[in-house]
Amino acid sequence: MKKISVIFDFIRIPILSKVGRGKGVIDGMRGNSRFPSPDVVLDDLEEATAQLERAHVAASGGDKTNTALMHQAEKVWDKLMRNQALYVDRIAQGDHAVILSAGFNFSRTPNPAKRPEFSAAFGERSGSVILHCKAIKGAYGYVWQYCKVTLADTEAGWTYSDATGKATITILNLMPLTRYWFRVAAIMADGTAAYGKAIEFSLV
Repeated sequence: MKKISVIFDFIRIPILSKVGRGKGVIDGMRGNSRFPSPDVVLDDLEEATAQLERAHVAASGGDKTNTALMHQAEKVWDKLMRNQALYVDRIAQGDHAVILSAGFNFSRTPNPAKRPEFSAAFGERSGSVILHCKAIKGAYGYVWQYCKVTLADTEAGWTYSDATGKATITILNLMPLTRYWFRVAAIMADGTAAYGKAIEFSLV
């Protein structure tokens, strides 16, 4: 059976709709005992939503500088909301009522066949790695995780690194001379796809 998960439909909606959605998530999660320690502090999300609303008003006159600032504020908001959605998805564990209580929408995960192939290479700094995966058509972004020393056999054994809009990421501050495993999943319109096969990589 496919798992119910948070839907990332807030990424491509109009800015005013994003403002409304952000306020709904803040209202839904604030004081909600199901979410005691959100990955994104609600005050930070509230400020980003307010900033996005102010930037939209300032850009309504067509000024290029204000328009650029609006798009910058939108990128900040998108990242915070994406990270918060991943947190809610992790806590909800497929319970659609919990997802709705946080102000997000839900759907079923896409076909597990949508698993991006990817590779690892040394970064410029010691303790860094550059990951690339094959882009998936229709993906809004990608979720990256890692574990070290031994390959994790449970979800709890994986460490969340980041969610990116592109099919690449540079992970910093890893331990040199340590064996790591990395994995990635595509973020689709109807939820996060299954993680692909983990790859092993030893840092120097």
